[in-house]
Amino acid sequence: MVARTVIGDLRVVLLTGEGFQRLERLAEYVESAVDPATRDFNYDVILPDDLKKDNGVGRLTDLVMTFPMIAERRVVVVRDFDSVHAETRKKVAAALQKTPDTTLVLVEAEKAALTPKPPERYFRQETFKRLYERDLPSWIRGRFVKRGRRAEEGAIALLLNNVGDVLGELDNEVEKVCVGVGDRTNITEDDVGRIVGAFRRHTVYALCTAVGVGDFAEAARVLRSLMETEKNKETFYVTTLAGHLMKLAEYHTLLRSGTPKDEAVKAVSGSSFLWRLNRMDEQVRLFSSPDVIRRALEAIAETDSALKKSGVDKGLLVELLLPKLIPRNAGIATSRR
Repeated sequence: MVARTVIGDLRVVLLTGEGFQRLERLAEYVESAVDPATRDFNYDVILPDDLKKDNGVGRLTDLVMTFPMIAERRVVVVRDFDSVHAETRKKVAAALQKTPDTTLVLVEAEKAALTPKPPERYFRQETFKRLYERDLPSWIRGRFVKRGRRAEEGAIALLLNNVGDVLGELDNEVEKVCVGVGDRTNITEDDVGRIVGAFRRHTVYALCTAVGVGDFAEAARVLRSLMETEKNKETFYVTTLAGHLMKLAEYHTLLRSGTPKDEAVKAVSGSSFLWRLNRMDEQVRLFSSPDVIRRALEAIAETDSALKKSGVDKGLLVELLLPKLIPRNAGIATSRR
C-alpha cells in the first residue's frame, strides 16, 4: 500500500510502463487515498471512450474540480491514457494543471506523457520497466515474502521455468501455491511441482530449451502453441532466442578465460537447478562451436530484419527460422542423453 504520508501534497500521478506492476501500483494508490465509506461519492474512473464523447474533457474537468463529500479527497482515475487521441491528451493535460489540493488524479498508460506537465511540486511519474529473466527470481521471491512465505531456490526456479515470464500469471501461481500449502511458511520445489504442475508449459523458455538441445519437432510444437495463444510477439520470440544463444556463447567464453565451471554456470543461468532442469549441459555441448552460434545469430538477424517489413507472414518467418538454428550434429548430440 502507498502510505498516505507518501501521497502528501500530490495532486496528479502518472503511471506508465509494464502492465501488471503499473496496475498494482494504481490499486495501491486508490486503496490508500479512497475512504471505503465514501467511495461511491468520491471515486470516479474515466475510460478512453468517455473522453471521446462530446464534452468528455469538460466532464473530467468537472469531476476534478468537484469538492469531496465527507472526505479529505476525491480520486479520479484516467485509464489507458495512451488510447486517447493526441489532441485530447493535450486538453486533458491542460485541465489537470488546475487540479485542486482536494483531488488526486491517477493517470495510467503503457506509454504516455502529460504535456504540459502539472506543477512539479504536485506531480509524480512512476515508470515500471519490463522485468527480464535475470530479474524474475528475486521478483518471485518478493511475491512470496509479501504473503509471509519463504520460497526455496528450487521452488522459484521451477515456477519460473514452468509458468514463464508473464507477471500476472506468475503472481496467480504464487497465490495458488500459498493457498495450497496452508499455514506452512516454507515453500519447496515439491510444493510447486505438486500444486502448479511438474511439467513445463509452452513458454518462450521452453522454446529456447528445445532449440538448445536440437529438438526441432518440440521447438516447432512449442512455437505453434505460443503463436496460437499470444498474438504479435514474433519479434519477442526471435530476440529471446538470440539472447539465449548469446548466453551459450558467454558460457564458452568464460570457460576459455579460466573461469571455473560452477561460476560459469551461475553467471549464465543464475541457478544450478535451472541449469539441470533446462539440460544446459546438452545445450552447451551442441552449441560448442563459435561458428555454429555465429550462423544461428546471423539467421536470427535476417529474420528480425524481415519481420520489420510490412505485409509479411510473421509466423511463417519464425517457423522457417527454426531449422536454421538447429546444428547439423543435433541428432548425434541428443542421442547421448
